[in-house]
Amino acid sequence: MFERLPPTQTLRAFEAAARLGNYTRAGEELNLTHSAISHQIRALEQRTGRKLFQRDGRQMALTDSGRLLAGEIRQALLMLDRALHIGRVAPQRAAQSLRVSVPPSFASAWLVPRLTGFHQQHPHINISLRSSHELSELDFSDADVAIWYGRAGHKNHRYERLLKEVIFPVCSPAFAASYPDLRPQDLPRHPLLRFAHHGGWEPWFAAAGIEQGEPQSGPVYDDPMHLLDAAAADQGIALARGCLVHNHLASGRLVRLFDITAPARGCYFSVSPFDTTKTTTITDFQDWLSAILAESSIKE
Repeated sequence: MFERLPPTQTLRAFEAAARLGNYTRAGEELNLTHSAISHQIRALEQRTGRKLFQRDGRQMALTDSGRLLAGEIRQALLMLDRALHIGRVAPQRAAQSLRVSVPPSFASAWLVPRLTGFHQQHPHINISLRSSHELSELDFSDADVAIWYGRAGHKNHRYERLLKEVIFPVCSPAFAASYPDLRPQDLPRHPLLRFAHHGGWEPWFAAAGIEQGEPQSGPVYDDPMHLLDAAAADQGIALARGCLVHNHLASGRLVRLFDITAPARGCYFSVSPFDTTKTTTITDFQDWLSAILAESSIKE
């Protein structure tokens, strides 16, 4: 019935290499040699008829086919692992609730469409989303954990870094077609859309070798999704965070300009109180969120 399935060891080797981006580190995790990992990857490529990795400096970067396969295999291994442990736990775990405070932009652009995956892995945890626009609004009497973008701050809260973001310019396909020979140094002469929080264009200018200060003119948007919508409406060029712009790029509403990224001034954090009684449930959510964010993010 399952004669086409490769050995589990092959799937584990591929999943580890995909997650770590390095055959040697994958081997260390699985107590295998670099050569053994490489052999397992070649066997899987032969079985699937697809190139799964390509070398990028010292790292092994996933191809598009490899990235799709890695996500499916990771979900399958997680489900298999959970199935094998059913006998070790109580026949039916009591339902648990987790109240998650999250910025509306992150919820609509990224979290909500992916929550089905979390529910499949943790059917006993019921997620309740609450919107918050500012970390100062956060009230842990109404939330168990918050997802936040920015910098670690309040010493009375526990901060768990989920993802360090990168930024890069994007525009609509029509805008890009109007300037086919556009160069990085040309950007200051075009309408640059600005975000009201977490820094501006200057870090990306520096990464691109452009001696230009922060733009002092152009529309300013308080919501990062409004910023992307403005760029999609041909209003100019926006500086996007990799996580939030993922869906726009995948749908073709926006296109990326150049292969230059800069580190964002903020990170995605999970924030929770020290005195919570839901540490295990929060950790389950954090682990899932970190893994999925890493899969869909754009690396430096």
